[in-house]
Amino acid sequence: MAENENVNGIGLGKFIGCTLLTFGICLLGAIPQWMILCLFANDAVMYTIGCFFVAFVLLVCIHLIEPLKYWRPCNYIALIIFYELLTLGSASFLMKWYLLYSIAVIAAALICVGITLLICLFLICIGFYMNPVKLAVVGGMLFVLTFCIEIMNVLLSWWYWQDVAVGIFFVGIAFLVISHVLITYNSFQLLVRDDSVLVAIVLYIAYILFIIACRLSAIYITVNAEQLTTTTDSDDDD
Repeated sequence: MAENENVNGIGLGKFIGCTLLTFGICLLGAIPQWMILCLFANDAVMYTIGCFFVAFVLLVCIHLIEPLKYWRPCNYIALIIFYELLTLGSASFLMKWYLLYSIAVIAAALICVGITLLICLFLICIGFYMNPVKLAVVGGMLFVLTFCIEIMNVLLSWWYWQDVAVGIFFVGIAFLVISHVLITYNSFQLLVRDDSVLVAIVLYIAYILFIIACRLSAIYITVNAEQLTTTTDSDDDD
């Protein structure tokens, strides 16, 4: 057995290649669907909630039920259904907008994923990082903090609560991706080939979350710019 292979005969480079290939296939399948929905679909927000709910219930079942995780073809069928539900559900965040802006958000989210993966590569190369499980806990707490800030926006009005919440949301997504990649790297000796598909799906989920964060950022930047313009005009009139 080669030195860089685990006990199941999977090489680290091959595992990474399969993961990135699967992630790329997910993107190639999702982007045309988003473009078509942006051009022709209307009023899909209600479907978003339903798609996301069913998708994440299915994801929980995949992790809890062994046949849905590793038994072929059950695992691939379940993952394809989950992928389509997540893709269609996230499309509403790109609709009712200029197509060029939607493309910019898609590209910005991909850049965020790329930067996060580069951070993972850097941490793995230097071999100096904290316990990945603790990183995952920090990422989860950042999501909780985002929710708390949204509540604070209701209780105590401040114009920039939403901006702070989105910023923390970005960091929380990055923490969860980094922790998952590091956990996968640390447990590589026990992984099988199909685990590369599961890691790719996690990256795709992170990509969807980055799309949502980028879309919200664009909304808040536009609102802040309009508010600043209105305030400036009012001061000039005075």
